[in-house]
Amino acid sequence: MTDKSFAETIRERIAAIELVAEAIAEQGKESDLRDLRVLLINTMSLLIRDPGVEAAVDDLYAAAREIVKDAAAGVHPVTRNVRCLRSALVRFSERVPVVAGLSEPEEPMRFRGLEAAYAVQLERNATAAADEEPAVRSAA
Repeated sequence: MTDKSFAETIRERIAAIELVAEAIAEQGKESDLRDLRVLLINTMSLLIRDPGVEAAVDDLYAAAREIVKDAAAGVHPVTRNVRCLRSALVRFSERVPVVAGLSEPEEPMRFRGLEAAYAVQLERNATAAADEEPAVRSAA
C-alpha cells in the first residue's frame, strides 16, 4: 500500500464528495446519501474542528437529504433544492482546503455598498492630495 500525503487524501475526499453529491442531484438515491454521510464523517475526522466547515457539512447533508426525500416521494427534485445542494458543495469544497492548510483564505472584502464607495472616494482624495503637495513645496 502506498503512503499518500495529507493533501492528496483531502483532495481525493473532496472529489469523491463532489461525485456523490452530483449523483444525488441527478438521481436522489438513498444509498448515495449514505455514501455522502460516510465520506463527510471520514473527511471531518481528518480535520481540526472548524465552525465554518461544520456548517458547510450540515448544509450539504441537509440539502442532499431534501433531494433524496423528494425522490423517495416520487417527485422530481425541486430546482431550488438542487441549487442549494450545489451551493453548499461549493462552500464545502472551498472551505476544507483552507482549514486543512492546503490553500490560503481569500482576503475578505473590507467594505460593502456605500461604505466601499466612500472608502474609494477617500482613497482617491488622499492620493490627489499627496500628488499636489510636492508640487506646492517645490514651487516655494
